[in-house]
Amino acid sequence: MELPAPVVDYLQSEFLSQTRPFCFLIDDNYRLIESWGRNDWCGLTGLETAVDMREPAPFLVGIDISALQQFEFIETSGRAVVNVHVIPADGQCYIVLLDAHRDHASLQSKQQSVNELRLMHGRLHKLIERQRELISELIETRSELDHHRRDAERISANKSRFIAMMSHEFRTPLASIINYATLAGEEPTSSNDVQKSIETISRSARHLTSMVEAVLDDASLDAGQVRLVEADFEIYSLLDDVAAMMAPLAAEKGLSFATQIDPDVPEVIHADEVRLRQVLINLLGNAVKFTLDGGVRLVATYNDGRLVITVSDSGPGISLEDQERVFQAFERGSRQDATGAGLGLTITLRLVELMRGEVSLDSLPGEGCTVSVHLPVQSAAGDAARSAPVLPTPSNDTIATKALSILVCDDDDDMIALVEHYLHRSGYGLITSSDSSEAIAKTLKYDPDLVLMDCNVPGVGGVVAARVLRERGYAKPIVALTASKLSDEEKAEFTHFFRKPAPMQQLLTEIKRLTH
Repeated sequence: MELPAPVVDYLQSEFLSQTRPFCFLIDDNYRLIESWGRNDWCGLTGLETAVDMREPAPFLVGIDISALQQFEFIETSGRAVVNVHVIPADGQCYIVLLDAHRDHASLQSKQQSVNELRLMHGRLHKLIERQRELISELIETRSELDHHRRDAERISANKSRFIAMMSHEFRTPLASIINYATLAGEEPTSSNDVQKSIETISRSARHLTSMVEAVLDDASLDAGQVRLVEADFEIYSLLDDVAAMMAPLAAEKGLSFATQIDPDVPEVIHADEVRLRQVLINLLGNAVKFTLDGGVRLVATYNDGRLVITVSDSGPGISLEDQERVFQAFERGSRQDATGAGLGLTITLRLVELMRGEVSLDSLPGEGCTVSVHLPVQSAAGDAARSAPVLPTPSNDTIATKALSILVCDDDDDMIALVEHYLHRSGYGLITSSDSSEAIAKTLKYDPDLVLMDCNVPGVGGVVAARVLRERGYAKPIVALTASKLSDEEKAEFTHFFRKPAPMQQLLTEIKRLTH
């Protein structure tokens, strides 16, 4: 069906105005025969007959002009974008160029939209992935917070139990101390009853001290105030001291106690002797405490720079459930008869970790318990004992052999009375003060042969008092006797440092060494 003439005319006019056709005829050698239409828009102006059209129109190179073809979006030498139609006719060929810049621009716009859409989809995919990651992180964070919350609730519950338990643990020995002190002061009281009261008071006081020290050590570890003081020392002497301390406790319960030291263990090592001693006492103390039959054994080995000390017992053992708890603060396992602060193994683990070591536990219910401490230590050459000051053996060496006076500064009347008793018995004259500022004045006035200073006293404080005395020319020994923990800088103000409760025989020995 043919279209009406007006429609055909309209379509032809519209097509010609939009495509601006340019047509040229070439022979089989691509030479121009004739051309029709406008050619300025496509950059093919100034064409002459017989010119090789492959030069002004390089897109013809390689095109088979003997076949009907069409090519879209070809760029001419004039930067025009055209659709090329190849129309062969009787050994010649018509080349028709139609302006395609609108279609090309539209296609590019669509392609750009597609690319932008793909980019947007990519970004959206990344956003979705990030959202999933955030959700996963949120779930993990929530799980971690729940875990911390449960830990906090457990610790809070443990601390509540700890406070309730410690109320009993403290009250029992305190009641014993008070009651036996009252008994010793009653009339008439036999010497045997007085001696029994003294022994009970001493035993209860040591028990209280151990619990207070455990709580303070745990607090110091929490606050990061514990620092290692490493030096060369004889490991054999340390192990012998610990064994000598624990063997009588084992014997009281009818337990055997054995120590085995491998020949490869060096005589002198470089480590923190005080903290290692504390770790061993904690482990051996637990082993003796919870073992009812059989014995306790300590084995020390050394291999490739690692000291391994193993404490094993034949006690009731520890269940797998309790093994996960006994190293946590305020936990004492499921034993109902357990006593103490529940901090011994916690402090042990943290001290060993502070010394860059590890603790391992191997136990089954009814089969005893084995705890091993693995510590990286250096083998030190020489005799550590020679480099350390050796204190005289406490005995008659505590008795003063010449007239000497000592100033004691302490705000605790009972402590002053105790020190006064021992110092007078050893033959020393005594000057007392309960205020550090007063102690400064009395020291400068009476010039005692030694000052025994508590650090936590009224006035300027013991540390400042020691510094002031040095600044004012007092050159004799100043010994700290205090319950406070001092920094190395503060300890440097004193000639010697004792931590309360200090063994009186050791204190007297040191006083004589410093004054004679």
